[in-house]
Amino acid sequence: MKPERNNNFQYITFRLARNLMGVDILDIREIIPCTRVTRIHLAPGFVMGLMNLRGRILTILDIAVLMGLEKQGKNSHSHIIVFKNTNVGFAVDQIGDLFDTGREKIESIPVNIDPRIQKYSDTIINLPDGVIMILNAGKIIACIRTEARALKEDL
Repeated sequence: MKPERNNNFQYITFRLARNLMGVDILDIREIIPCTRVTRIHLAPGFVMGLMNLRGRILTILDIAVLMGLEKQGKNSHSHIIVFKNTNVGFAVDQIGDLFDTGREKIESIPVNIDPRIQKYSDTIINLPDGVIMILNAGKIIACIRTEARALKEDL
């Protein structure tokens, strides 16, 4: 359960397939360098693999694949954002800034955005120098669980 907040929100920004995106800081356990990810044979395309993080096994997702964005290879700026209360993280091309914003800057995602992106985001932040699409951690985890159940049923 997220703590109650006033009208201020904090987000971490990142680049994903050259797109500027963000996620609520309250949904993040930690951010780590994208080092050794072990590929899993026959895993769905959106699963990059597994990573051992201090004795805890994390499933690393490629959100770009889920959203139908151009797949980017790992680079020296790649990081993994690990969600709170899960063993799931997702790879990003580059971490950006942490910023505060007021509720008045947060808007619903436009209806003309690709449905594959709408599945994982419901808000944008309108800033003077551009728009940031905010990913919803709850939606991402729910979609991954749905995909996993569907794969089990297909076996």
